[in-house]
Amino acid sequence: MPQSLWPLTERAAARVSAPRRLARSPLFLLIGLQLLLALAVAMGVWAASAYLRRLALSDMLSHAQEQTRSFEDNLSQSFNLLHTHLRALTTERPDLFREPQQLRSALVALQQKLPYIRSLSVVDAQGTVVISTHAANLGHQPPLGPLLPQMAQGTPGVLRFGHPWRGRDFADGSPWPPERQAGPVTDAGFFPVTLVLPEAPQWRLVTTINSDYFINLALNHQVSVKLRHSLYADDGTLLFSSAKDAQPGVALAPQGPLVHILERQIGTAQWPPAQDQDAQLATFRVSRSHPWFVLSQASRQEVLRPWQQQTHSLALIAALTVAVLLLVTGALTWRVQRTLAREERYLEESRLAANMFSRSSDLIAITDGHKRVLTVNPAFEQGLGFSAQEVLGRRLGEWVDGRPAPANFAELWTAMDSHGTWQGEVQEQRKDGSTLTGWLAVNAIRDSQRQVVNYVGVLRDLSRLHEDEATIRKLSLAVEQSPVSIVITSTEPVIEYANPQFFRSTGYTPQEVLGRNPRVLQSGQTPKATYTAMWATLCAGQMWLGEFVNQRKDGSLYIESATVAPLLDAAGRTTHYMGIKQDITAQKAAENALRLMANVIAQTHDGVMVCDAQQHIIDVNPAFTRITGYTEAEVLGRKPSLLSAGSKNRGQYADMEAALHAHGHWQGEFWNRRSDGSLYAIASTLNTVCNDAGEVTHYINVFSDVTEHKHQNEHLKLLAHFDPLTHLPNRTLLADRLTQAMARVLPEQQQLAVCFMDLDGFKAVNDTHGHEAGDELLVIVARRLEANVRTNDTVARQGGDEFVLLLSGLPDPAEGERAAERLLRAVREPIVAHGHTVQVGASIGIALYPQDGDDPETLLRCADQAMYQAKQGGRNRWVFYTPGMAEVPSTLRNPAIESGKKELLSAL
Repeated sequence: MPQSLWPLTERAAARVSAPRRLARSPLFLLIGLQLLLALAVAMGVWAASAYLRRLALSDMLSHAQEQTRSFEDNLSQSFNLLHTHLRALTTERPDLFREPQQLRSALVALQQKLPYIRSLSVVDAQGTVVISTHAANLGHQPPLGPLLPQMAQGTPGVLRFGHPWRGRDFADGSPWPPERQAGPVTDAGFFPVTLVLPEAPQWRLVTTINSDYFINLALNHQVSVKLRHSLYADDGTLLFSSAKDAQPGVALAPQGPLVHILERQIGTAQWPPAQDQDAQLATFRVSRSHPWFVLSQASRQEVLRPWQQQTHSLALIAALTVAVLLLVTGALTWRVQRTLAREERYLEESRLAANMFSRSSDLIAITDGHKRVLTVNPAFEQGLGFSAQEVLGRRLGEWVDGRPAPANFAELWTAMDSHGTWQGEVQEQRKDGSTLTGWLAVNAIRDSQRQVVNYVGVLRDLSRLHEDEATIRKLSLAVEQSPVSIVITSTEPVIEYANPQFFRSTGYTPQEVLGRNPRVLQSGQTPKATYTAMWATLCAGQMWLGEFVNQRKDGSLYIESATVAPLLDAAGRTTHYMGIKQDITAQKAAENALRLMANVIAQTHDGVMVCDAQQHIIDVNPAFTRITGYTEAEVLGRKPSLLSAGSKNRGQYADMEAALHAHGHWQGEFWNRRSDGSLYAIASTLNTVCNDAGEVTHYINVFSDVTEHKHQNEHLKLLAHFDPLTHLPNRTLLADRLTQAMARVLPEQQQLAVCFMDLDGFKAVNDTHGHEAGDELLVIVARRLEANVRTNDTVARQGGDEFVLLLSGLPDPAEGERAAERLLRAVREPIVAHGHTVQVGASIGIALYPQDGDDPETLLRCADQAMYQAKQGGRNRWVFYTPGMAEVPSTLRNPAIESGKKELLSAL
């Protein structure tokens, strides 16, 4: 035997001891990894819990701020609307308070318009109800107590709020006591709002506000965590609350929350627990128009309750995950040990194979890839009589020069070239010329690149056919180690064989299923039609594909995809059935989850737009088409900029990009353009989706149409700053512009003129031709005034037939004289009002800044005095204010006009 083969036994024996030395290292490594895994999961759970806690508090405060703002807006709009309607009673019909029956009818009509009013009453100077929409209130003298804001008795034009009452109205109610009463609070009651109209200062309008209306409005906007919305007067008195245990009339402590709220006006707070109460999350908003504020509170413990549940669930999931991973790694450790044991057995087998090679009674020859003999075993030397040195480098069967190889060796090499294996009976000649009849089996040995490196020939004297053990071993390993379940049954059917994966999937042992009918796996949830179709296909000799809902040994259900085929013998008869099955329960669950998510997105009323990392639209839902007008086919592959409304959102785009880059999400409002070109406003929430590497893969935009809400806010803003008849700036806007103009002209070393204009002859037009003609005349005069001033000047309506003009940037008083002359000529031009040609004049009083005063109130008072001097001097003229100009006697002043001037001065 060649020297290269003799050391095989020693090398194999040396390699057997190596796994034993290394067996402990992987075991210790896996245990260390398990401990690190458990620590990492625990730290992850702690970090996730802390993040979820911060997120829960932040989301609640953000939601509470929005709810508080919305509730305060609703209250302000309601009281502004009440104020507008009450003022309209005398604006539209100045003589209404002289006709009690018609006044009551007007009050009833107004109450029907405003659902939050319980009653409207008129109180005389003695405090007695003389007219009321609730007849039972007549004759009562309700004690209204101190009213907010604190002003002089009978101050007209201002809504004032009183102490809350219990009961339905004054007739059956009483003021709530300021101290907390024992027992539950079952009556939200009402609170009074009073108004003295400038046109009828001898009367006071008293409105009883239905607290339940606003409580129900607040409750209708509740979400998961209930907010308690409360309305407090500026002195801390509770007017009403959506909390069931809150008693109206009880006041906040003068220190602490009340001071904090009144100082900050708008904001949030987290207050420590009070007696018998949890810590509170609070948002507040002080009204800019009325003497009250809204306070919304939620229990911190109630807000954090979902976080606590999430933390418990997360901890449980993490514990289960760690347990599963520990089991998996433990199983991996066990498999490593098994692998090392198999390696040890393999090396032992290699050693045994080397011993068998040297001691086998079969004749064995090994060649290289070119079919030249490399070595032979001792049995070969003994069986054929050739020494190893004599046959080295020769081809099989060609042992002696000139002696041909056995006849079937040509067939052998042909088969080896095409199949890599051959066996058959051969006639070999020994060295002495005798013949050896044997069964020769030759196999090709290939490397990892499938190249032939050796041929092994085994010649057995009186050989017999052998099954190809290598092929059987490969088939056995393929079946035994298959990741899918393989089952073979008889035609009865009875389970005759199942691979290990089958037992792992079902939980059964071989003793429990072998020899039994496959129906042991049935759960009763697979349709009978499935089994019927399967047997019809198998009886036809065909392969069947389908799914079963089966049951494991522990009773749990699982879904498996099955391929069942008949096994046929040489005669074509079915002898067995073979099933190849795979557990697809997780795959089915994932498909159902995806289908449910798709349905939720498709059915939601909010628009959903999904973009890829390059910001190309890849998916939209039906609500997107309903809001934008674009179909899915029109937007796929395009960028969201096709919806842009242009420069209206330039600031929002920059903020959005910065927020997405810094935080991964953005929330706000901006304007877009529909497919038909119309503009609409949306409230949008954008979020980024990242992969495990932190790279952005998608952007998701969820938005809703808030156009109508935007238009309502713009309309309310218009009502707050402009006169509803002439659309000129009203007293509020005039006061703001006067303050700004004074701050602007002084550094420029110029002058500012404040002109008070009163129409001469307007009352005659109003009395002769009616209020419609008078209103039309005022509108025409307003347009003429606007046409005769510069673009940076302001024309405002003071009230009635009075106007105020701000002429800014005057280089000298002469420019003011020329402007006043232009305005007088424009007013004196004939006017066609309501089909009648009329002519009026005007008297103008002018005060200059900074000569006549250094504050708005002084300037307006001086211009007012100059205007009265113009009237006394013959009207249809203008007069500059001069120091020492006499104050206008009160008997010459119109009370209604004077109250309007007081309001203007108070606005300053």
